[in-house]
Amino acid sequence: MELISNRELNKPSIYLISPTSVDYKTFPSLLESVLSSGLISVFQLRVKKYSDMETIQIIEKLLPICINYKVIFILNDRADIAKVTGVDGVHLGKEDIGIKTARNILGNNKIIGSSCYNSIKLSINSNFLGADYNAFGSFFKTNTKKNTTSITLTNLRKFRKFTNKPTVGIGGLNVYNIKKMAFLKLDFLAFCSSVWYNKKSPLEEVIKIKKIIDYSL
Repeated sequence: MELISNRELNKPSIYLISPTSVDYKTFPSLLESVLSSGLISVFQLRVKKYSDMETIQIIEKLLPICINYKVIFILNDRADIAKVTGVDGVHLGKEDIGIKTARNILGNNKIIGSSCYNSIKLSINSNFLGADYNAFGSFFKTNTKKNTTSITLTNLRKFRKFTNKPTVGIGGLNVYNIKKMAFLKLDFLAFCSSVWYNKKSPLEEVIKIKKIIDYSL
């Protein structure tokens, strides 16, 4: 699969990130209920505290679901496990392995995403090294990650003039604040806590998010 820029469509797609802890028995059916809506373009598994074997076992349960609903499966950090399990790609942060190393492991047909935070220099360098998409944030306060850096909008605008590669907005996004991002025309909006930890079901929340994207962004 390939991550494609949505600039011509002028509407961002939904990039869904997993909770940091998932239940082997219940999470697959929960994920399937969300993906069956057809509203998710990308799913990222982010479970850093699990052993290699546990991570592989989780992927083996979740990957067929993503394949069935034609959702791109991205694994956070672990290019080695991504290669073994055959997922669509990896997402790398500044403390993970380098893009060139990941590319050597995965080959040219897999997707590599790069967290660029609020750094123009890092985003340009990521593109030079061959990243397929760039994630920027945090846009809003988030409980998912600690020590996040808030994005400077002027930096993001500068970067988007520099490249046509897809951009992802991340960090504290929810149904109440994404309208503030409409003018940025990002390719993807990433959601995590607001989907998995809301008072209603994850599916209901995703449907609400999609309605706001369609009618307000």
